Formats: sequence, structure tokens, C-alpha cells
Amino acid sequence: MKIKKELKNATFEYDEKRKVFTLYDNENLNGTIELNKVYAFAFMRFVVRMAQRNWLRDKKSIDKAIEDVVNSENLEHPDQIKFL
Repeated sequence: MKIKKELKNATFEYDEKRKVFTLYDNENLNGTIELNKVYAFAFMRFVVRMAQRNWLRDKKSIDKAIEDVVNSENLEHPDQIKFL
């Protein structure tokens, strides 16, 4: 069974029978890469790490911005209840 995903500039295909992951360049017919299952798995791990890294980088900047806003506010606000 072949699983195929076609995009504008590239096509991805996985052949379960041969256990090969293939990338095709739609503009250049000679632009083909075949990865066996070990290299395909390593490539997918790389892609996931880059996605997580970029997502976490954005999340950290949001958390930092929220922390800066909280620290910049006056913590001794007159409407704040004080517990002893």
C-alpha cells in the first residue's frame, strides 16, 4: 500500500511494501530522495524536534511578556486584600 501526499512544490510517498519514504520535487523531475525506514524515522524525529522547538520558542516569549506585565504592575494596590 502506498500513502501519498501531494503539495504545490513537492510530493511525499510512503511504500509499505518496500518500507521506503520518497520525496519528489514537482518542478525538477530528477529531484528525488528515497529514505529507508531507519532514515525516514530519523528525518521525522528531526522534523518534530524543529516544530517543537519553534512552538516552544514562541510560547516562552509569551510567558516572558506576561511575567513582565505582572512584575511592572504595582503589587501594593489599594484594593488588594492583605492577609496576615
